[in-house]
Amino acid sequence: MKKTILALAITSATLATAAHAATVYNADGSKLDVYGRVEADMTHAGAAKDSTKAQADTKGELTTSARIGIKGETRVNDNFNLFAKGEWQVAGQNSDGTKFDARKVYFGLDFKKDGTVTIGQQDTPLYTSLVQTVDIFDQWGMEAQKGIYGHDRQASQVVYANSFGNLDVQAGYQFRNSDGKSIGSIAPNTVQDNAYSAAAVYHTGMGLNLRAAYANQNFGSAGGVANGNSDGKINTYGLGADYTLNNLYLAFVYLGSKTDNGAGANSDTKLNSYDLVGAYTIDQYRIYTGYGFQKKDPDGAASQDTIKSYKLGVEYNITSNALAWVEYRHNNADGTNDGANGFGENEVALSGQYNF
Repeated sequence: MKKTILALAITSATLATAAHAATVYNADGSKLDVYGRVEADMTHAGAAKDSTKAQADTKGELTTSARIGIKGETRVNDNFNLFAKGEWQVAGQNSDGTKFDARKVYFGLDFKKDGTVTIGQQDTPLYTSLVQTVDIFDQWGMEAQKGIYGHDRQASQVVYANSFGNLDVQAGYQFRNSDGKSIGSIAPNTVQDNAYSAAAVYHTGMGLNLRAAYANQNFGSAGGVANGNSDGKINTYGLGADYTLNNLYLAFVYLGSKTDNGAGANSDTKLNSYDLVGAYTIDQYRIYTGYGFQKKDPDGAASQDTIKSYKLGVEYNITSNALAWVEYRHNNADGTNDGANGFGENEVALSGQYNF
């Protein structure tokens, strides 16, 4: 299957992890790699503009985290391979506990020209084919997609992917689960009965890629739909484009959702998000910036600009597997939204990362 190349969009950390995975077994048509990273982040967040949360008292913090992953592949015959991946992350502070959080845990079937089928916790087609293009920040980013299905990894998924000439397609189905991720105005503990999604990418061959995605989530009344006695549902839809010219990268993503929580009145909530990013690479440096905006329109209430986020960063690749960066983020949403999200009005991060 043809792989979409986003050399400037995907962070150098991701590229370094892939490049420096250690092969611990490679024989008889089977291969097993181990990879990981350690990161240290020194952040400072001043008071939120509305100063309604404990965030308003936040000063400088130093945190660390570690990530470990394994991935394997087995050749069955000329037309069929098996593959699998497990990836976990743990915080470096005892106060955060020692539990490993699963990021990606899946296995897959590679039918070569007939595409791949991947089963387990993984990125959604909305992320892989659309939202990933604006996920270029080392520290922050993707604030505008908060609460919208697609940018979070999701459990219990089956995803099919294939390419037909210049067109890449993905289709996914998510089984019943209670993760409670990205379900908008429906209560977080509501069980999701199922979800399905589809996405497409068209490569023009001139550095420009055009993208579209759609998803539908369904929540049964037995799951405890918030404020309603009938089924709840969320429709998510998005469009985007990205352009690469030499060392310059630009991308734009629109992502919207409409939630019906099943209530008899005032049941709909609409979210519309817009993300614009850009990056330029000079030797070992990458300069990147972006603007994220989200608007919320609930029935029976006034609309609000729930997220306004401006970001600027500089990344320095010390070696092929070690990097450092400094990022600045300014948040300026309506009302108490920044405080509720834990955002300071002005935030700065100085970080380093080692990949193996």
